[in-house]
Amino acid sequence: MKIALLGLGTVGTGVVDVLGNNREKIAGLTGESLTISHVLVNDINKERDSGLDGAVITDDIGKIMEDDTIDIVIEVMGGIEGTKNILKAFLEKGVHVISANKDMLAQHIDELVETANENNAQLLYEASVAGGIPVIHGIEHSLNSNQITKVMGILNGTTNYILSKMTIDGWDYDRALDDAKEKGYAEADPTNDVEGIDAQRKIVLLSRLAYGRTVDIGTVPVSGISGVEITDIEYAARENLTLKLLGKSEFRDGVLSISVEPVLLPSDHQLAGVNYEKNAVFVNGNAVGEAMFYGPGAGSLETASAVVSDLINAVRTKNSSHKNFAPDAPAEVGNGSGMNEYYIRIKSSAADDNLAAVLDELSLGFSRIDTESDFVIRTEPIESSRIDELKQNDAVDVAAAYQIDGVE
Repeated sequence: MKIALLGLGTVGTGVVDVLGNNREKIAGLTGESLTISHVLVNDINKERDSGLDGAVITDDIGKIMEDDTIDIVIEVMGGIEGTKNILKAFLEKGVHVISANKDMLAQHIDELVETANENNAQLLYEASVAGGIPVIHGIEHSLNSNQITKVMGILNGTTNYILSKMTIDGWDYDRALDDAKEKGYAEADPTNDVEGIDAQRKIVLLSRLAYGRTVDIGTVPVSGISGVEITDIEYAARENLTLKLLGKSEFRDGVLSISVEPVLLPSDHQLAGVNYEKNAVFVNGNAVGEAMFYGPGAGSLETASAVVSDLINAVRTKNSSHKNFAPDAPAEVGNGSGMNEYYIRIKSSAADDNLAAVLDELSLGFSRIDTESDFVIRTEPIESSRIDELKQNDAVDVAAAYQIDGVE
């Protein structure tokens, strides 16, 4: 079978390596000889390692699209609108497509799935979420007997590395970010990572699968970690709480609650122990109970592992009449996420007893967290709207507020 590889960067190179290193096993699993026949690159004059002997290397997508002998396309080049149009054109020809492109898929997966199903093609995208962790397959196939009610995950290795350095080593945010850049975990412009945009794409794709609803990415509120202060991490630790940036969603009574935000977890929660660049996804189903997928969220070979796994599955099921999963209804997104405890740090411009009196007047039940100077509380379970009310109260200056999740 002939494969067109669109993109030969970090992941594309990893795909070539995995196919080469594991050629005999892959052939045994598929019963096919798989050949990369075409490669789309930005610079055709760049010197490259072996592994692509005989492949047409081009910077012209037209040369690839006009070749009707291609069976499968692997897309690891990025981009959104232009890439979507390219993949849609291949699907219209009945060519199977494998993509690692979370940014494009989070916006256009439903359109592409519809096109794929109309043309008996497969659209596979395991590598688009959490790198080498098989969470897409896990939710779509291994947990498909469950009614899933909650998905919560550490979906970005850059932010998890930064928060781990702050939590474990006591570094401030700027020092941890600089270290992440030096080690290659963060881009020169880390905005998509640290502001939660990357995780937003991933929780959209996971929630779509978990609950069988289309999810409009514009309905997903996002809060990143650039404003996190080491002070709050240290105070929360006194309550045995650990701060993580989570993509989280919950589906109850037909309503979806979904967000990306820094959240405090009990320090013995499974996700609280996931540190540095690792990713993990926590899933709650009515049959399996609680399950967690853990592993590398990025990397050349790690992500390529997921891409080639999709490739093997595509080849093994190429003659199947099975359709790609397609939700038939949009998600009704609710305002808020039910009742939760909150950690709140209030600037003590007034006497502590005055602040306590204000909170009592607001009927906000709380307990004090012992600190040297700051007025820090842990609330009783409340609606998220109460936090908004508190922030709008002129008598209270809220310096930080984090939801507490995972409490039994």
